[in-house]
Amino acid sequence: MHREGHYGTTLFVGAVCVLVLGIITGMIATTVMMIYARVPDQDQYIPESIISHRGPTHSVLFAFILAFISASTVTYPFHFGQQLAVEHNLISTAVIVPSTVWAFFAGVVVISILTHIITDALTKGGGFKVKPLWPFSLWSPALGLCTADDKRWNTALLASGATAFMTTILHEVYYSVLPTVTVFWVITLHTDIINIDGLVDSVAIYN
Repeated sequence: MHREGHYGTTLFVGAVCVLVLGIITGMIATTVMMIYARVPDQDQYIPESIISHRGPTHSVLFAFILAFISASTVTYPFHFGQQLAVEHNLISTAVIVPSTVWAFFAGVVVISILTHIITDALTKGGGFKVKPLWPFSLWSPALGLCTADDKRWNTALLASGATAFMTTILHEVYYSVLPTVTVFWVITLHTDIINIDGLVDSVAIYN
């Protein structure tokens, strides 16, 4: 598929992440997935004599290797930054365990690449069919629902993905964020009323 199609399916998966992980963590996951959504197609800029399109970069093995490298690259500076913050008394202790950051980032990258592979498997493939089990198998799934450059399919995937993501965000805001804000506002208002009543009573006693 083209860029629009890949972004669309990634947004759809992002909507699921928001539902499962919550609005903040889900949006972070979606942002990372959107960044990595087009990484496998960078093989088009490499001479075909070295690597073919929809070859190794469209495999599960590539997904795990890229996830390992990316997560390790992100986690080390994060861990080092937290240590510096603790040493300079900016925070009392580590806020987030580095292994949690590593697992989260690696998982999100794997999901992003697998989403890309599945999206490409929707097409007829032609001479460029994905080989998700490379190098262990040359199995090439191709559902043949459309061609990679089908504008209607690419547009439909983007539109449906964006709609699903925005709908999920609105759902989470309405059912999770707004109730929390309302409860906080009610508690704050109640506290202010109590303070005012206490002040009035104090003034009355004084007089």
